Amino acid sequence: MVSILYAQVRDAGPTHGYDMEGYLRPKAHPANISTVYLGDIAKTLLKVIQGHSTPTMVEKPGFDEQKWAFKCRSGDVVLNVESYSYWGFGLFTKCYANTITLEGPLEERSRIIFDLVASLPHKPWEFSRRGKFNSKIGNCQENDQRWIEHIKRAKSDLNELIEVTLLEKGDSEDIEIARNALADDNAPAVLRALARIEADSIDIEVDEVAPDGITLKIDENEIPFVDLSEEEE
Repeated sequence: MVSILYAQVRDAGPTHGYDMEGYLRPKAHPANISTVYLGDIAKTLLKVIQGHSTPTMVEKPGFDEQKWAFKCRSGDVVLNVESYSYWGFGLFTKCYANTITLEGPLEERSRIIFDLVASLPHKPWEFSRRGKFNSKIGNCQENDQRWIEHIKRAKSDLNELIEVTLLEKGDSEDIEIARNALADDNAPAVLRALARIEADSIDIEVDEVAPDGITLKIDENEIPFVDLSEEEE
């Protein structure tokens, strides 16, 4: 029920802040009282997780604005992200790592990790200083394997969805589009192609309607008369 993965931060800046209640906000938000250097990993995570709650700061940054932790929820998944330096006294952005903790169904956890990796220009498990990471945080090889296992699971789930759609709806151009999108690690495009197939297969039954309308015939003797007038005394 829990995934714990470590990621190398490669880019960070004063893109966010937090308000009096501890909610993480974009930099321009008027309620911000302090700055948060969120970093590329956390920013991308918040973009790929659909419909998440407003992140709450679990650990607010102090003198080191890049050392922080926040959490949020999206459906059945709870996300926790922690930022910290693991070498070089935090003098450079590449000194920092993030610990990503996901709680919830494995299928959803794997999909989030798949979308994160597909949206980043680099592999997040490739650390700048593997020796320092091994000595201070965890084992690089085990961390590499956890990332890869999540990606494989997400691809397997999406491929299964494609094959089920193929069996139920038959072959089509969108099936090929979905397969090509999966090969490109583009999960949203896979789901869009499958959604088109589902929409095309829905038969809409329209009741017969007379083009000129229908005239309703009423017998005058069957119309009740109601006197709504009252005489004033």
